Amino acid sequence: MDVLLWGVLPYVVLVLLVGGTVWRYRYDKFGWTTRSSQLYESRLLRIGSPLFHFGILLVLVGHIGGLVIPLILLLGMALGAVLGSFNGLIITYGKVPPIIATLGTLSIYRGLVLYYSQGT
Repeated sequence: MDVLLWGVLPYVVLVLLVGGTVWRYRYDKFGWTTRSSQLYESRLLRIGSPLFHFGILLVLVGHIGGLVIPLILLLGMALGAVLGSFNGLIITYGKVPPIIATLGTLSIYRGLVLYYSQGT
């Protein structure tokens, strides 16, 4: 059931969206524009409607971004950048050979992970 709901259904909906859009454009060209409705008759709706739609698009992009890039991945990359910068500072300012600095920081980081995970 999970494969059907999360693996197949999104593609079916996407195909229906694209197919319906193409069909409507081909067979109802005069109803395609907003000039056919009285939506933009009011001055307030001329301003509010685009703002509402841009807001909805931003929310959609934010949700998709949240699903595509999990927070833990970003935190892991940030931690790697910070620890790598520390390693680079030791090499640059401490005048330590890179292999020694890398192995030394590796043992420090491994010890911190073992201490944090209580040896498991």
